[in-house]
Amino acid sequence: MQPAKIAVLGAGLIGARHVRLAAAEPSVELAAVVDPDPAAARLAAEAGAPHFPDLDAMLAKLRPEGAIVATPTGLHREIGEACAAAGLHMLMEKPIAPAFADGKALVDAAAAAGVQLMVGHHRRFDPAVEKAREIVQGGGIGRLVAVSAIWFVRKPDPYFAPPWRRAPGAGPILTNLIHDIDLLRHVCGEIESVYAETSDRARGFAVEDTAAILLRFRSGALATIALSDAAPSPWGWEQGTNDNPNITATGEDCYFFAGAEASLAFPSLDIWSHADRKTHGWGDPLDKAATPLRPRQALADQLRHFAHVIRGAEPPRVSGQDGLATLAATEATFAAAAKGRPVRPEAVA
Repeated sequence: MQPAKIAVLGAGLIGARHVRLAAAEPSVELAAVVDPDPAAARLAAEAGAPHFPDLDAMLAKLRPEGAIVATPTGLHREIGEACAAAGLHMLMEKPIAPAFADGKALVDAAAAAGVQLMVGHHRRFDPAVEKAREIVQGGGIGRLVAVSAIWFVRKPDPYFAPPWRRAPGAGPILTNLIHDIDLLRHVCGEIESVYAETSDRARGFAVEDTAAILLRFRSGALATIALSDAAPSPWGWEQGTNDNPNITATGEDCYFFAGAEASLAFPSLDIWSHADRKTHGWGDPLDKAATPLRPRQALADQLRHFAHVIRGAEPPRVSGQDGLATLAATEATFAAAAKGRPVRPEAVA
């Protein structure tokens, strides 16, 4: 397969990771780095790619086959529609857009232009996620009863230097929780309703810093999620998986799936059960079974998959419509917190 020519639009925290991965990936040719920040020009030079301050400047000089859009969320629709008009296949960083209507417009624009649109919920490429889905949906812990999920970190003060990170829509719900919602949808099935409480007391910004969420799945299973970006802890996706080099790894579990016959800790994938799953109860010993995994490289696997999507060899693992469903469930969190009652994801669509 010829390397797919891909530009990276946006060279912030996640964009810089995409640039370095694309520069090292044999199935990809890093066509350009697009970002007005002077640091982006230096990053492009290090990666051996041309640098452009904006999309128009790039399109005036070259036309890659695809684009990874890693700009601030508020620019996703505008840039995505411009990419579609230019015939560029897209890997749109999550969330697909700041609001469902914007995401729907972007999905429609990509369809009308005949380009592929996939959404960067890269956790679906993690081997622990793939295995957890296989275990839960395959009945490996019996009927799913409940899930408990934790995401606690303390973002450093310089993180909030850009004003947009202190504004509504840039808090941990849309920036971070959306990953957890997507993962739980992927592993447990579709979400029927969402209830939430949010708080901004830790920092006092115009955006939430803490939230508690209750999900009801269509299967009848329930999930609770507690998250805060103002509390240091060893519990969270990044700490447990070492997925993000900016966050210290601890190897601690952060999700717990409770089934009628066994329970599954994640990301360790330890399964706890009684010797006789059908008759034993709380007075009987529990056995722990470990699950071996292949090495983790979710972002790199996602990039390689995007190259295959561009070549028409694979459909997007996370399509625009799939990204919209996750965004609707995430937006329902805001609606539920505002209304003080459960909200169905389709109510915000």
